[in-house]
Amino acid sequence: MKPKTKNIIRKTIYGILFLAMIVAFVYLSEKYADNGDDHVITINDYYQNINNSKYKIIRGSKLISLLQEGKSIIFIGSSTSEAAIKYIEELDPIIRKTGVDKIYYYDINNDKAQKNSNYYEIRELLKGSLITTDGSENNLLAPSLYIVDNGKVKYYNIETVAIKNTDKIEDYWTQEKESAFISEVTTAINKYYLNNDK
Repeated sequence: MKPKTKNIIRKTIYGILFLAMIVAFVYLSEKYADNGDDHVITINDYYQNINNSKYKIIRGSKLISLLQEGKSIIFIGSSTSEAAIKYIEELDPIIRKTGVDKIYYYDINNDKAQKNSNYYEIRELLKGSLITTDGSENNLLAPSLYIVDNGKVKYYNIETVAIKNTDKIEDYWTQEKESAFISEVTTAINKYYLNNDK
C-alpha cells in the first residue's frame, strides 16, 4: 500500500473516531442532564427533622473568613453525632424565636477526618473556646455554637461535646438543662448578635 493511501485511511479512521466521540458525548449529556442540576445543600440534607432556611451551609474556608471578620452565629455540627442531632433540635426553636436572620452551619466531619489545613486553622482561630479532652488541648468538636464579631468570639457553647460515649444523650437533656440552655443561648443571641439587652 502506498504511503499516500495509508495516510488517507488513517485520517478517515481518525475522523470516524472523532465523530463517534462527539455523538457519544451528546448522547450521554442528554441522558444524564437531570443529574447536572445544581442541588443547593440545605440543613435538611444533614438533619432530616430540621427544615429552616435560616441555616446557611458553609465549608471550612468560609468558616475561616467568618471567624476573622464580620458578625455571625456559627453552629459546628456533625450529622453523624447523636449529640449534635439533639443539640440542633434544642437550638432550632431558639433561632426561630429570636428573629435571627441567618446562622451558618459547618459540618466538621470532612475536615476533621482529613485533618487538613482548614481544620487546623479553624482550631487555631477558636483557641481558648475549645475543650480539652484526654490530655489534648484545643479539640475542635461538635456540637458547638459560636457568636463571633470582628475576629473575636463573644460567646460559645460547647454544652454536650464532653459527654462520654457511655452516656446517653437523652439522659443529659433533662427539662432543667433544656430550660437553662434556652435561657443562656437566647440571652447570648440578643446581647452579642442582635444587640438587644433582653
